[in-house]
Amino acid sequence: MAGFFIRKISVFSTVVYFYLRRLVRQHPRLRKKWTYNQEAGAGFERFINAVPSDNLFVHVSLSAVKRFTPEKDTYEWLRIALQDRFSLIVSQAFTPGVRKTKVFDPAMELPAYGAFARRFFHDSHFRNHDPCYSVMALGSHAFQQNDLSFSPGGIFRQMADQDFYCLNIGLDYVTCSLIHLVEYEQQVPYLRFFEDEYVIRTNGRDALVRYPIHTNHPAYSVKGFVWWNKIRLMRDLEKTDIVRSCLSGGVPLHVFSMRELHHFVTEKVKADPFYLIKW
Repeated sequence: MAGFFIRKISVFSTVVYFYLRRLVRQHPRLRKKWTYNQEAGAGFERFINAVPSDNLFVHVSLSAVKRFTPEKDTYEWLRIALQDRFSLIVSQAFTPGVRKTKVFDPAMELPAYGAFARRFFHDSHFRNHDPCYSVMALGSHAFQQNDLSFSPGGIFRQMADQDFYCLNIGLDYVTCSLIHLVEYEQQVPYLRFFEDEYVIRTNGRDALVRYPIHTNHPAYSVKGFVWWNKIRLMRDLEKTDIVRSCLSGGVPLHVFSMRELHHFVTEKVKADPFYLIKW
């Protein structure tokens, strides 16, 4: 019983911290306003040119890209810059709202998170048919539409095995959706895993398919929220050489091997199943 309350307090502390931090950062008077800096743009180009892979998975705060370019359309500038450097670019295209509708049309359903992902949706050449956790790709790839994102042989496992690199632009803490793969593989106790039925709509045709999904376990969540303790993860990663980070004109940049991150987080979660959410 004592262990349960300790975990509950730990999760509550994490949720409250990140929720309050988000409220503060989104306040109009406190929100960071980025302006173009030529040296920052040059630093960004040097940073991505040093990435030792041509295959990239990306998480972006698009507002921070204003620091690197005078162009008004920061998304278009960034897409061209990444395409010129990398042969394959992959982004998350998660759509949690599909859990309510039970209908997923990969050609029509906009990604729920991130301005970059919503613009990238129109430029990508590929999207898998995972209803809630799909990914998009631009460039040459071997992904299949029926590949799930977090299954044992799914797209995130393929990216880890093929040593994709993950690039974070404008994010204070290391962020990578790959961590959900570890949660699936290790069946962490703070999530519930089960199969659910969804209609996959392609070219006007519907197919009813069962897909594995997860929900937050009430015993380890606060009002449905389970958030990763990104502070702890970042602190532990700083003790290794997995992540290369820099500030380019004040914009934080992080890049790392998805294979190395997968191994690191897997070992941590094996030792402590609550590692990713413990304060």
